[in-house]
Amino acid sequence: MDNDFVNNILIFNVCKDRKIMNPRHKISLVLKGLWSLFFPDVCLCCGRRLTESERCLCTFCRVDLPQTGQWLCKENAVYELFADREPITAASSFFFYEKEGRGARLVQSIKFRGQRRAGEELGRWYGRVLNEESPWYADADLLIPLPLHPRRRWSRGYNQSECIARGMSSSMGVAVDTISVARCRYTRPQSRTADRDERRSNMQDVFTVVRPERLEHKHVVLVDDVVTTGATLLACVSAIRHAVPSCRISIAALSSSPRRLFR
Repeated sequence: MDNDFVNNILIFNVCKDRKIMNPRHKISLVLKGLWSLFFPDVCLCCGRRLTESERCLCTFCRVDLPQTGQWLCKENAVYELFADREPITAASSFFFYEKEGRGARLVQSIKFRGQRRAGEELGRWYGRVLNEESPWYADADLLIPLPLHPRRRWSRGYNQSECIARGMSSSMGVAVDTISVARCRYTRPQSRTADRDERRSNMQDVFTVVRPERLEHKHVVLVDDVVTTGATLLACVSAIRHAVPSCRISIAALSSSPRRLFR
């Protein structure tokens, strides 16, 4: 029998005997126990049932996640992808996105399967790593999740980059800004475009800065779920730099595709 279910029932009985639980709390514990019995939390990578102390990933998959280590060195593959085109302060991704790999399964769960909590949990982990190990993000003023067009946000129900940013915010102590930059043109998904040049063309005039005064003389970190060719992030960087020349910009992506980066 499920451990969480048993624990909740035991708590329920103890509290009932001591008359220290209100009725609403009793119902909550029973419902939580029943939910964990029939719908247990499982690892998003391997599907194994999670223990009470594990969140989204089992311990094995967490240890085996292919981290990039890019935050330890300023001139890394993601940084070089952008630095040749737009001046940025720092850029990194947390883990590699490889087809059929753990990283890909995580990103797809966050992006397409409604796993917002996983986005926040991984964001907290990434933010903690940046906070403790990378000097280039230490003076960040704002985290800006890459905006979705309202139409796509409505169809998806949420912005996965915002979930990641809110998790990072809780670890880094940096505020999340979702109103200063907007996506003003609806485009087909980047995953459906054939090559790097087509992706860049698809991103022309997509972003606009609606609150430039909030970004003046600030160090902002653009947050996204995955970097492939970098066309979408580059378009956002260009829009911010054009509207607010005094703004310093860094990039923090949850994952990156090594095959795309080194083409």
